[in-house]
Amino acid sequence: MSSPAPIRLLEAANKRFLYPVPSVGALVGIPLIVFFVSAGGFRPMPNYALWTRPMEIMGLFSLLTLLPAGLLMWLTAWIRSSEPLLVDIRSQMRDPSAMELRRYPFAKLWPVAVILGSVFAIAANIFPSSLSLDPASDIFWTSIAMACGQMFMWSTIAVTLFFVFQDDLLLFHYGKSVRVNLYNLDRLNGFDWAVLSQFLMVVGALSLTILQSLDRDFQWVNYANGFYVAVLSALIFVFLPTWTIRQNIRREKALVLSLFNDEIQQASPELDAQSLLRMNGLIERREQVRHLRTWPMNLSFFSRLLFYIFIPPLAWLGAALMEVLLDSFLAG
Repeated sequence: MSSPAPIRLLEAANKRFLYPVPSVGALVGIPLIVFFVSAGGFRPMPNYALWTRPMEIMGLFSLLTLLPAGLLMWLTAWIRSSEPLLVDIRSQMRDPSAMELRRYPFAKLWPVAVILGSVFAIAANIFPSSLSLDPASDIFWTSIAMACGQMFMWSTIAVTLFFVFQDDLLLFHYGKSVRVNLYNLDRLNGFDWAVLSQFLMVVGALSLTILQSLDRDFQWVNYANGFYVAVLSALIFVFLPTWTIRQNIRREKALVLSLFNDEIQQASPELDAQSLLRMNGLIERREQVRHLRTWPMNLSFFSRLLFYIFIPPLAWLGAALMEVLLDSFLAG
């Protein structure tokens, strides 16, 4: 079965362009910024309370431009780099039938993601106080552009999460059938690479929301929806693709420990050199297995994950502190 239309477009970009990721960013970002500038999104309008702060409006329209372009750039890079990862994981599988699983089993439902993203934008991010439905108003086209930008941004977010979720669901099923070698767990690094890449996408998107504070006014309401969606997505992206492979590792570890315990129980209790050497070897190897990790990720992965977690809060904290410092300075 062919890939869904959005994926086919990004696959075509990977094949057609020498530098597909920045090319996709330009193809999406440039028309958006032209549209927003043409609609007056970057000019102050003193007669309207919401539109008198040009830096606030500039930050909002910058976010509506950069976030969709950035997500589609990431998705383009993910499509290109994830296929070798999936091929490598398939080469380690015990069950041949698992290799027949489709990558996008819900491919036909991607328009539903677009609709849900648009509905979420309308219900939670487009406020009547920021709109003017009077065609004679100076902010009519600007407010329409803002509403369209919100709908496009949240639709892009929904579609990106929709396809990434299906890839994670595929990894979830693959994890059940992958052969586990406890002495070479680095062979499973494809799972942690997928998690780290997806988590970085969420962190990057969340960090871009700081653009809403270009006017030095940090308001939690501007960040709440993005924060809730990002946290839920991050939890899914960390645990869904790694849950079954972790269970697989734990089963293999329990089996090997059981075999070592049986060998130790059956080992000769004699104190001759050969018996002692065998007993000590079995005990040492059992302890080695006992201390092996049960996640497919190593320590460096967790250190990078911890580092990424702190990026958005630090960016928000910096914005809030900048607001306080500048207000104090301007107040004398």
